[in-house]
Amino acid sequence: MPNHADRIQLIESPVLPEWIDYNGHMNDAYYVVAFSQAIDAFMLHIGLDETFREAQCVSLYTLQSMVTYRKEVAEDEPISIQGQLLESDNKKLRLFMTMYHAQTHDELATMETLLLHMDMQAHKAAPFLAQTQALVDEIQAAHHLLETPTNAGSAIAIKRPKF
Repeated sequence: MPNHADRIQLIESPVLPEWIDYNGHMNDAYYVVAFSQAIDAFMLHIGLDETFREAQCVSLYTLQSMVTYRKEVAEDEPISIQGQLLESDNKKLRLFMTMYHAQTHDELATMETLLLHMDMQAHKAAPFLAQTQALVDEIQAAHHLLETPTNAGSAIAIKRPKF
């Protein structure tokens, strides 16, 4: 049985050449690509692999995401993404992911995302199946004990000085 007491290691990858933009660092869209791959890894972590999704006609859809860019990263540098389940119910997951430089451990970016469990035959939201819900509940119980990331739940705003 996996230990869920820590954030979940989702992916590790070098920054690929096609992810580099005209400024010589990872393009903002490719941060989202990497986070999307991490969501796929989280799906596997809760048992929603391809075989299960096809057999049960279920999947996850992304409803909303918020990305915060902290540091640049260059081609071939190693990245690592960890996830923390902040909230869940019987249909939704609020997942917070942090991208780190895999060698320096600098925080490069974060993405908070809201995911919805879908019945792919009915094309509508549906409760998690029992075995998925059990894994989600186990992870949620453990991650509830973790410190909430400081920028979780942040909205976009221009911060203005108070006079």
